[in-house]
Amino acid sequence: MTIQLRVEFTEFQSYTGRLRIHGIVEDAPEKFGIKGSHHTINLDLGEEIVIVKPWTKAQLERIEREARKRSKNMIVLVDQDELLIAIPMEQGIKILVERALQGINEQTESLEDVAKDVAEEITQFANQYQPEALILAGPGPFKEIVKDMLRVKARIYVDSVSTASRAGLAEILKRDIIDQVMRDYSISKSTKQLERALGLMARDSGLVVYGLEETREASTYGAVETLLVSEDLITDDEKRSVIEEVMNLVESKGGKVMIVPKDSPVYHQLKALSGIIGILRFRYK
Repeated sequence: MTIQLRVEFTEFQSYTGRLRIHGIVEDAPEKFGIKGSHHTINLDLGEEIVIVKPWTKAQLERIEREARKRSKNMIVLVDQDELLIAIPMEQGIKILVERALQGINEQTESLEDVAKDVAEEITQFANQYQPEALILAGPGPFKEIVKDMLRVKARIYVDSVSTASRAGLAEILKRDIIDQVMRDYSISKSTKQLERALGLMARDSGLVVYGLEETREASTYGAVETLLVSEDLITDDEKRSVIEEVMNLVESKGGKVMIVPKDSPVYHQLKALSGIIGILRFRYK
């Protein structure tokens, strides 16, 4: 059944990854007799909905940036006799390598020899595509041998799949590991930015503002280079519209916005400083 719901409020359940959407049914098949009644939709990861609302350019650009982050990952599936290297792109998965490995033969005396060749090939692609995270998966212990030989700048995540083939790639893509990888990366970036802000405050540099009113004022001058916002402010019904206004102002003037989730190690530090901090390009007063 397809229904059209006028949303009244939403609730995100972090422990299940489910979004509960509450509202009034504006359109639905007549035979169900639910038009005009209250209804709740439970939306899980991977499910699709259509959202109709007045979007701002900054909001759409933020969504597009989040989508592009997926291309900063590299997926490597490896076993003793198979290798697959892929990059998640906005338009789908780009497979860079898909081939059989020779395994142990007269030229390769051990698994370590095979792993060394594989690690060198992975490193070449990593140097070319510069991924921020590398997901290394396979059905057995061979992936661990390869991991120990890799010399890449990217953070490495290890996972298990039943086969180092396209079937194994489908397994990885069905899981939420890619989203978790990018979440970890985002948390790391926001942690560094908060440490930077605290350092500037300790030096009394005048290049940090916090609190909704001060941050809003600084954003109108185009002074905010980086904005840190705690997750709960985004969902606060009373403050949401003002927070969105500040974020849009910052992004429209070339600044960066970082949402700090509740499970971030710096969430409570940010909350103690009102939940919103702006690192400035220049002093505006």
